[in-house]
Amino acid sequence: MISYTNLTDPQRLLDGVSRERLADMRAAADDMIAVLEEAAEGGHHVLLDVLATAKDGTFTQWEHYPPGDVHDKETGAVWFYHAHAVDEDGQRPWEEHGHFHLFVYSRHLGADAEPIALPKERDEEKGGLCHLAAVSFDLQGAPVKIFTTNRWVAAEWMYRAQDVIPLIDRFVIGKDDFSLTSRWLMAALRLYRPQIEWALRERDELLAHAADADPDGFAEDKAIEVTSAIDFDLAGQIDAIEAALD
Repeated sequence: MISYTNLTDPQRLLDGVSRERLADMRAAADDMIAVLEEAAEGGHHVLLDVLATAKDGTFTQWEHYPPGDVHDKETGAVWFYHAHAVDEDGQRPWEEHGHFHLFVYSRHLGADAEPIALPKERDEEKGGLCHLAAVSFDLQGAPVKIFTTNRWVAAEWMYRAQDVIPLIDRFVIGKDDFSLTSRWLMAALRLYRPQIEWALRERDELLAHAADADPDGFAEDKAIEVTSAIDFDLAGQIDAIEAALD
């Protein structure tokens, strides 16, 4: 397994972030808390509601939940939840139940976007999904990481970080059957925006080194799965934002 960088300090990368961005991050934290409160009041859960779509109540590795994924045709945003198989040692990169993958369709990229790696079999006219980030949940149903991945992991159309970062603003899901979960995921991208931008650039750097060694196979290398990660710490992130705003 190729080693990757895990960012644990919420304060890191907030220096130099505009006050407008910091204020939006603080508002995103409020939105996230409001979603959790609304879910609790209604007897819902942003993860358990999704898992309830499992056939016969059985959660199966690699299967997408909800079936068919959640799409917004207008914005091109897509998400689903699943879990990868454990490795040969019966382990995952960390203690997790599974994770959400968040995407926007490649048709929303800028005209000068340059790919890092693309699927071998693809529809050039239709395009495909660009991966923004994944959000990992532990066995207790709490978020623990935000991370990026190699191309093969989510079958993505992988583009440079500088091309993908503007797509974060397009991750907007209108009314759907999992609106609480969609709202939570939208808030997570806003709340951790500077760190996600960092994570995408870290991904590019790791894969650039891998491409030097294996230019034809790096994007499909099963030894390269997670390419960067951020600890998910809501209270710590709020404290860091407040400190940066002072």
